[in-house]
Amino acid sequence: MSKFIQFNTQVSGAAQPAEPIGPILVNVEDIQSFTATGAAAVAKTLVISLLGRAAGLVGIAGFQTLTLTFSTSITAAAVPATVDGQPNPFIQAMVAAMSQDVPGVAVYQLGNDQSTLAANPNGVQMYIRTAVFA
Repeated sequence: MSKFIQFNTQVSGAAQPAEPIGPILVNVEDIQSFTATGAAAVAKTLVISLLGRAAGLVGIAGFQTLTLTFSTSITAAAVPATVDGQPNPFIQAMVAAMSQDVPGVAVYQLGNDQSTLAANPNGVQMYIRTAVFA
């Protein structure tokens, strides 16, 4: 199992010093649980509960959650399509990243959404649009 999982947030037109791809590293041992939210046309998120080991140290609060919001566009908030009764792609990507047997860093990789529209029969590529620690 990897020591860290890398989450790459995608932002187009980022002005320096911000990057178009912002990597976030999370220690696998700090992940307590994770759950996907967002039904139908509502924004899709993955909420990762963290151990918050830094909490209790003088002057350091320690993060309790990391919330990732997903989009099918790097320029706008476009809600990915998911289908009831199908495996949740955000949970599946998290399970895959946590179970990768590579030394060091595993990457959280998203595939295509579950769109069934004629224009996108294989779905649309998904991205992490925002990542918020709380």
